[in-house]
Amino acid sequence: MRKLSSTMKLTEILLRLIAFLACSSQIFAQAYPTKPVRIIVPYSAGGGTDIVARAVGQKLADAWGQPVIVDNRAGASGMIGAEAVAKAPADGTTFLMATPPEVAVNHHLFSKVSYNPERDFAPITLVAVTPLVIAAYPGVPARNIQELVALAKAKPGTLGFATPGTGSTQHLSGEMLMAAAGIRLVHIPYKGAGQSIPDVIGGQVPLGIYGLLTISQHAKAGRMRVLAVTTLKRSSAAPELPTLAESGFPGFDTSLWFGLLAPAATPRDIVGKVHGEVVRVLKLRDVQERIASQGADIVGSSPDEFAAFIAAESAKYALIIKQAGVKLD
Repeated sequence: MRKLSSTMKLTEILLRLIAFLACSSQIFAQAYPTKPVRIIVPYSAGGGTDIVARAVGQKLADAWGQPVIVDNRAGASGMIGAEAVAKAPADGTTFLMATPPEVAVNHHLFSKVSYNPERDFAPITLVAVTPLVIAAYPGVPARNIQELVALAKAKPGTLGFATPGTGSTQHLSGEMLMAAAGIRLVHIPYKGAGQSIPDVIGGQVPLGIYGLLTISQHAKAGRMRVLAVTTLKRSSAAPELPTLAESGFPGFDTSLWFGLLAPAATPRDIVGKVHGEVVRVLKLRDVQERIASQGADIVGSSPDEFAAFIAAESAKYALIIKQAGVKLD
């Protein structure tokens, strides 16, 4: 009987402890945040990722009454900033505004990555998606993708396409197009999109793959011809542009996207609260206008939806990288 009584008491203590911890977690979540929050951007200030992070961060600071600091940690194809978040305390004070390279591409390109995208992050929400575009020098005798494919098949290995670098989303989109269309183009990597634009405008390089906003002014001025966007759906920023999917390549879908993640062990209550607040912020007119100015469409997915999206993106780019034999080590 004494043994049974002791077991019952131990069980009662454990139940009370569990109830206390659950209550404490709820209280913490309700009070959150109690100190400044950082959103780490793995690229330099002024770029699209930075602008999206600041648009969201400013509104979070207003709502929470705590500073939300955008911390730019550029370098190593986004891996420096991503590593900083992966190894940060999981207390809801550090987040990553991620793009495809950090969580869906780099670990397939490099043999050594200091974090595991699946294991080390807690997805919160896919914030926004912006399409890439296939652009051409106006002198290229192709006014749409079908004509470009025909031209490439007639002159295999002679048409070059510029990108911001080997292993970039733009480069991998080009590899995906070559595989889907059965054509052979020549990849010409630059050290950034801005460096390649004069060469495409001048006709030294016939094609380029860019973010929609990057070349929108050049397209409007007639200095470049946009043949298609790479997203599955047309862009709200340029609804007149056809997609590759509707141009003969069903299911073709690549993009530049922005999503918020936390360190993996961040309490679910905190993840839920941050998710709800970010989704609310994304519905504000001024935030929508600011993000739309980057040529992006707002999403605001659930954590589970974002996790599934990252997994699908990773699988897609793993296949492209393997087929094209791209490595950066």
